[in-house]
Amino acid sequence: MKILFPSWKTFGLEDITETFRQMGHTVLHYTQEPRDYRLDPRFKSELKRYIRNEQIDLIFTSNYFPIVSDACHESDTPYISWCYDNPLILTYSKTVFHHCNYIFLFDTQMVQDLQALGVEHAYYMPMAVNAKRLNSLKASPEQKKTVQADISFVGSLYTEKHTLYDRMECLDGHTKGYLEGIMAAQQLIYGADILEPSLTDDIIEKLLGCMPIELHADGLETYQYVYANYFLCRKITQTERTGLLQLISHALPAMVSGSGQKPKPLKLYTPESTPFLPDVENMGTVHYLHEMPLVFRHSKINLNITLRSIKNGIPLRAMDIMGAGGFLLTNYQNDFNHHFTDGEDYASFSSPAEMLDKIEYYLSHDAERQKIAENGWKKVCSGHTYEKRIKEMLETANLA
Repeated sequence: MKILFPSWKTFGLEDITETFRQMGHTVLHYTQEPRDYRLDPRFKSELKRYIRNEQIDLIFTSNYFPIVSDACHESDTPYISWCYDNPLILTYSKTVFHHCNYIFLFDTQMVQDLQALGVEHAYYMPMAVNAKRLNSLKASPEQKKTVQADISFVGSLYTEKHTLYDRMECLDGHTKGYLEGIMAAQQLIYGADILEPSLTDDIIEKLLGCMPIELHADGLETYQYVYANYFLCRKITQTERTGLLQLISHALPAMVSGSGQKPKPLKLYTPESTPFLPDVENMGTVHYLHEMPLVFRHSKINLNITLRSIKNGIPLRAMDIMGAGGFLLTNYQNDFNHHFTDGEDYASFSSPAEMLDKIEYYLSHDAERQKIAENGWKKVCSGHTYEKRIKEMLETANLA
């Protein structure tokens, strides 16, 4: 097949392209990006012309783009999208009903939500790793100074000056107190969402009065979806990640006090400045392809603290950790249960106290921790490769 793979707003461009080509397909990258992912008549016209002139058999994108779906619909070309973001409001465009679409989502809750709206071609598909590439990476002696850690966390703290939630300074005390209450309750709960059901019509009215939003004309999303996922979940994640990292950094000295070892600081890899975490060693950013896997491999414990809008899904970061041979300690997420065994392939926690207990335990049980990391690595390398995932998607779309 001749496959068109737009190279903008994408993940895994190199790995996915390589896999398609190894399977015998021709892959063309499309660099022109639309001005609007929903409506851009000129872009759509040029994309349809390109599809026709190059005799494209399939368009593949990372994440879903309504403008691409429209072009495929009008040119009778299959469209596969593999979505790695949540929230992803573009999946609530009415274009999701086009029969050309095959929409694969890494979070089972996203699949259920779209299917409940009547979307016929919405499927569950977890993320993947390029095991061959990850296994070939080696850390130089100089790199090891950066990537070796007892405990590490790689990711954003969402501490930009004003999150969307923080910008709503005009909220009255009652409404703000209500929102703070449901966010605090949600932070205690893993595996269930209470935010959207808690945003009643009167609360939505208050939110619209303070920070108005417009639902898209072609959209199926609700005000509850937008405010919960783009305002509240991001704020909860900011609070949770910062709080858990502070908790760990304060507890570490006591954890190793009886071992005779000098406590090593928690290492954080993030582009953000973190003066509010004085006991955490901020290492700055690491390159996704070449450095991040080395952090995962050379950290005794790799933390995953999931963005709260991801309800059930296994984040790509968690797959990357296991695929690099690292030990994963993550908050509870339902979808892990479909593929991995807690305590054998990875470890999870459902409260801050449980997180600290497991950190202390696995730091002092090297052989058990290393065996779990090895089990997770083997399972990811055998069952969660790009070749396996792409084959499954092509078979689902009757293109294998």
